[in-house]
Amino acid sequence: MKSFYLVLTQLEIFTVIIFIGIIGIKTKALNEKTLSDLSKLIMRLILPIMIFHKSINGATRTDILFCFTEVVLSTIFMFGVLFFTGFVLKRMFSLSGNYGRVFHASTMFGNVGFIGIPLILGILPERGMLYMALFSIVDQVLLWSIGFHLTLPQEKLEHSSLLANLKNILNPAMLGIFLAIIFILMEWKLPVTLNKALGTVGDMTTPLSLIYIGGTFCFCNVKRFVTKVEYYTIIVIKMIAIPLFVFSILRFFRVQPEIIIFITMLAGMPSMTAIAMFARMNESDEGCAVGAIMITTIFCLFTLPLIAYLTSLW
Repeated sequence: MKSFYLVLTQLEIFTVIIFIGIIGIKTKALNEKTLSDLSKLIMRLILPIMIFHKSINGATRTDILFCFTEVVLSTIFMFGVLFFTGFVLKRMFSLSGNYGRVFHASTMFGNVGFIGIPLILGILPERGMLYMALFSIVDQVLLWSIGFHLTLPQEKLEHSSLLANLKNILNPAMLGIFLAIIFILMEWKLPVTLNKALGTVGDMTTPLSLIYIGGTFCFCNVKRFVTKVEYYTIIVIKMIAIPLFVFSILRFFRVQPEIIIFITMLAGMPSMTAIAMFARMNESDEGCAVGAIMITTIFCLFTLPLIAYLTSLW
């Protein structure tokens, strides 16, 4: 029951900050361009710094060796289930073409960077960031291979491959992850002043990410998306049923309790913002991704506490 109250408290805070983002747009303190620049700042600088700083200050070499196998295998299992789920839902609703492919990607990948990391830091402050660093290795490999491939329009598919997309994995977030793992394994420490400075920058990740999400809501065509039944199946299947299924399987195999909580919460994340960015860049169906992000992000304020409550009863 403790995890339920922690999740509920975190999401109450998230809701307030999301509304601040909405207010920022309404008062013209923010606009579409500043949101775009804010997203780049978070993804290319602040988030990698936060991953690096939290990881090296929250784990030891013993920790990483102790949990590496369980976290990586649990993450692969989770993504396997989500990939299959997206495929089944796409077939169930007869979604074809670019819309169906982007819908599949939106079902498979969750918003770990903007919502998952802040939430995990709230409920697992000691080793949550270590688990996240290991999780992100698998997450980024799959995102830049399968995820990117699914957002390619039909006419570009024959000129692309999963392996070719992997070159994009060399990004700031992965650099932060690999540097953190090296520092932990070598047991290196940063000078005190540098450590505090990086911590101050990294702590900006949560509020800025949630302000960004709130701001993007103001540019969504709510009427266009709110009547699409397939988005609500993502909520019921992907954000409630799948986390409970993953939770039960990991418990059956006696995975460490903290890792079970970690993977279960990430399985229930709303759709990933990066999928909309990929779809826009590849000139695919960006609207499908935006609709999934908007609907699932709103409902995650209710589904994540529900998941925490139900799993606390088992």
